[in-house]
Amino acid sequence: MPRTIIVGSGPAAAGAALALAEDPTQDILVVDIGTRLEADAAGVVDELGTSQPENWSTDQIEMISRQPVATSRRALPEKRVYGSDFPFRDEGQLRGLSSAAGANRSVVSSAYGGFSNVWGSQLMPYSEATFRDWPFSLTDLAPHYRKILDHVPLTGAVDDLAEIFPLFREPRPLPSLAPRTRQVIGDYDRYRAKLRRHGVIVGKARLAVQSEQCVRCGLCMTGCPYRLIYSSTQTFDELIDKGRVKYLPGLLVSRVEESETGVRVFARETATLRMQEFDADRVLLAAGALGSTRIAVNSMGWFGESIELAESIQFAVPMISRRRTPDPRAVTEMTLNQFNMVIALDDINRDLAQIHFYPYNPAMDEALPGFLTHGPASMLGDEAMRHLTVGLGYLPSWESPKLVVRASPAAGDGDLPEVHLSGTRDNFRRNGMLRQVVRRLVKAAPFLDLWPVVPMISCSAPGKSYHWGGSFPHSRSAQRGRYASDPLGRVGGWQRLHLVDASVLPSVAATTFTFTIMANAHRIGSELRGL
Repeated sequence: MPRTIIVGSGPAAAGAALALAEDPTQDILVVDIGTRLEADAAGVVDELGTSQPENWSTDQIEMISRQPVATSRRALPEKRVYGSDFPFRDEGQLRGLSSAAGANRSVVSSAYGGFSNVWGSQLMPYSEATFRDWPFSLTDLAPHYRKILDHVPLTGAVDDLAEIFPLFREPRPLPSLAPRTRQVIGDYDRYRAKLRRHGVIVGKARLAVQSEQCVRCGLCMTGCPYRLIYSSTQTFDELIDKGRVKYLPGLLVSRVEESETGVRVFARETATLRMQEFDADRVLLAAGALGSTRIAVNSMGWFGESIELAESIQFAVPMISRRRTPDPRAVTEMTLNQFNMVIALDDINRDLAQIHFYPYNPAMDEALPGFLTHGPASMLGDEAMRHLTVGLGYLPSWESPKLVVRASPAAGDGDLPEVHLSGTRDNFRRNGMLRQVVRRLVKAAPFLDLWPVVPMISCSAPGKSYHWGGSFPHSRSAQRGRYASDPLGRVGGWQRLHLVDASVLPSVAATTFTFTIMANAHRIGSELRGL
């Protein structure tokens, strides 16, 4: 049986594994660091997941609902899941990695399931025009988007967003939405023609959530006790149970070597620090854009060179509404993204910004100045919650700063290379896309009763969007350069080694990209079955 090793267990690894597992002759081994939620917290989650919210104790809820933790002034707080930081914990994958002042250092996850443990669960594909500079089209990728939806739940609605972002299948309905969401959707329907003239489209969120089982306990952002939010661990658990995948955790891959007959993987045991070697017919690197880049650079010996990554920069925009809603803290709601706003700045739907809008969650209270949460002024804080909506927006990578990776040889044999991560904002200071987006928001405000608090709009630090990739972008063979990969994710003359995660995306659109990562990895895996 041909043996394929997949490095990593995040969404890209899941997409590739699903494709390979369709062939019963494939022997699939997943090598992973595999950090998991602590046993005591997992026990509490299991207990809560088999009972109703009215039976949950305060101590249990507090244990698994720790709010995000501030990491730097120029970044959104770092999420926690079930009260734990395990998706961000350093088990060796961050050793030797440094970052410029303000840049995000938590760029590689050690967790089983990677950052899908803490993602926002948005399932939006890329627009057709986004593929203009790719070596394949949306039509080529569409069957793989559909295949992913055979395994990932799609919750949302058929609305104007489908004109640009195909649904690929009928979505399940969202849980009941917050009053502000219902107001905005109603206003958009009422003033649709005027808003569309400004390039503004509003639609309901599309989420990878089993919505029909949602009890609206309000813990979505800190970890659903019923595990209704998709994580790639669900895919791997199923494949492992069926015997289609073998899974080896506790291994940190540092480099790979290709020969005429196969590939050798070098990994260090995280517990004992002993080196292990594994042989395969093919290897798929799916350790995340930065993780795979680091392994590839180490394997190629490409040290002392600057490699650019594309990032879709993230910005936060608080919105105030004149109309008040009931106090959102008095009821529990689904706290994931509830509706999206897309702002089109061209006629082909390529230069798009997207903003995800969130209802109330306790992190908003914590973000208020202290004097508004205690004492006589707390009444003002209470009133603010009735008027506040938070938008989390993204610009496309071609209108965003670049991330720059520079590597030097590893400190010790079997280690990952030393890597410095920095960001350049020169391009971002020159372009005016964010200013254009803000102007459109201001024009839309009277119709949607969502008024952007312009002085409080902030951009996250380099790497903090977690929407980056393209260190080895897919390219047509005639255009390939030193760092470009072919459509199967092979770079630098590789024939049996394939990058299958965000590291090979030619660009990063403002639309959330996990769905596209999974579909592209599935495409590569499907094509490899025939080789």
